[in-house]
Order: sequence, then C-alpha cells, then structure tokens
Amino acid sequence: MAHFSAAVDTRDHMTLVVNPDHAWAQRRHIKPQELADSEWVLREAGSGTRSVFESALEGFGLRLDDLTISLVLPSNEAVRSAVEAGLGATVISASVAAPSLEAGLLHQVRLNLPERSFHVVSHRERYQSPAAAALLALIIQSGKVRPR
Repeated sequence: MAHFSAAVDTRDHMTLVVNPDHAWAQRRHIKPQELADSEWVLREAGSGTRSVFESALEGFGLRLDDLTISLVLPSNEAVRSAVEAGLGATVISASVAAPSLEAGLLHQVRLNLPERSFHVVSHRERYQSPAAAALLALIIQSGKVRPR
C-alpha cells in the first residue's frame, strides 16, 4: 500500500466577470436564467475551471448548450484578456480576476457559484527537490492554506 501525505488544502472562489462596457456591468447581480443572454469566453473542455462552471450550470437547471460560446481558450490568462477586450462573459478564479478587477478592466457580477478545492499531495517515499520544498513552505506561510 502506498503512503501519501496531503501537505495542504485550500479553496478557490469562482467569480463571474465581464468587461466594464458589458450590459451586466451596470448590475450588482444576475439571475441564473440570464446566463443565456450573453456570449461566453470559456476554458477548454476538461479544465478544472470549466468543469466547475458546467456543474454550476447544471445546478441552475442549464446546460452548456444553452449558452452562446464565442471563444474557447487554453489558459485562464487568455480567457481574462479576451473578456477584458469585450468578447463576452466568463467564470474564472477570483485570484485570476483580482488584478483586472482592481485595475478596472473587469467588473464582477454576483452569482452564487461554487468553490473548488486544491490539494498538494506528496508521496512519503519519493524525493522532493529543494525547489518543491521551498514552494510548499511559501504556500503554507502565506496563511491561505491549511497544512495537514
């Protein structure tokens, strides 16, 4: 039997963001049924961000096919940039959206979205490089995660 030790656990908040010129930017929140009223910029199928969004849609009684997807991109940064350029709405990690929200390049629209969990798992009998150990220590010191 393999021996694993979970090093850290943390949660990530998902957020709906649009360009400041988007119709939703003048609103504090929207209803789930209104999600079909916009074009969307999404991550590629299989990404964690997209999977969380698809689950949220199901919880709202919607399907991805109910939305108009204008663009599918391979990274959160590319999605954020496309939404900043006004190509549609998206749901991304709050930490990815934060710099653009602070700069006024994006507007957050309230919608009850799920959180997702991140875990760092390491095998007790495997070598951990000094760089990996330093990164893990830095993550733990940030106080945004809880060690196990």
